[in-house]
Amino acid sequence: MSAKLPFKARLRGAAPLHGFFIGVPAPATVELAGYAGFDFVIIDTEHGAAGLETLEHMLRAATASGIAALVRVPRGGADDILHVLDAGADGILVPHVTGAARAAEIVRHAYYPPLGRRGISTLSRAARHGMGDPAAMLREQADRTAVIAMIEDAEALSEVGAVARVPGLDAIFVGPNDLASSMGHLGDSSHPTVVRAVTAIREELQSIPGGPAFATIARNGTQARELAAQGARMLCFNTTYILGAALKALHADISG
Repeated sequence: MSAKLPFKARLRGAAPLHGFFIGVPAPATVELAGYAGFDFVIIDTEHGAAGLETLEHMLRAATASGIAALVRVPRGGADDILHVLDAGADGILVPHVTGAARAAEIVRHAYYPPLGRRGISTLSRAARHGMGDPAAMLREQADRTAVIAMIEDAEALSEVGAVARVPGLDAIFVGPNDLASSMGHLGDSSHPTVVRAVTAIREELQSIPGGPAFATIARNGTQARELAAQGARMLCFNTTYILGAALKALHADISG
């Protein structure tokens, strides 16, 4: 079944994938998403509070509940990427990628030689603490590690095609909120100028045969269906937003 394929392979499938940003450092939230049947979580260590030890527990919760777990790293340096991949993440999401050189650097950090320069450990959690077949782990890791760059800066808009053509990138994730801010529309990701920019990014990606998938944020099911119909391959909700909206709605309901 497709659910047993690595997340990276599923990105190339026919059906869009749905998941959540998780900023609250709580393994149970990861489990809830998995048991609910979603495809992935992105554990947010850029804006969220999870440290490396808590992150490892959240990754275990993902394994236990059958959901893929990626990590949004704060900066995308070699140490950031090495730590989360050695902890067992299925992939990385790197914010504020503004050009091909930066994207190529991220790819080098994410993959073992000869594709990259990631430091090798055959005793990490990703390597089953040395209890598996180290040679097989090293050989298979490139096919199991999803590498995703975020486009969320006005200066990156002219570089989308170059970024997308960097070998080793699996998806381009458009961050509409930061993009709106950088385009002079703070807090207004639905501004027509921002919407046109996002559309242009999507169309650029779709023009590249075999290129990286288009990924972005969805606020609700209706928007997710619209984006999927336009060709989005990876759609991400936010657990904090959903919980906050539900709490406010419940409070309004019981308050009359």
